[in-house]
Amino acid sequence: MAVLGMTGAGLGIYALICNRVPGRWLGRTVRNPRLWGTGMLFMVSSLAFVSWTPLIIGLGITVTGHAVKPTG
Repeated sequence: MAVLGMTGAGLGIYALICNRVPGRWLGRTVRNPRLWGTGMLFMVSSLAFVSWTPLIIGLGITVTGHAVKPTG
């Protein structure tokens, strides 16, 4: 569980700061890496708080990061 949390946090922070996602597959499928990274951090926080609410919010934000193109 700790490895999963650290991996998710690392991916989320990397996407949020660098505005990129690692790997070819994620690079092709994720349209808005910052939204995707924010959603990942919400989902990882659900492990820390042992709550379903951040998981559902994070899942929605992550899916939005896949679907919505960034503006500007």
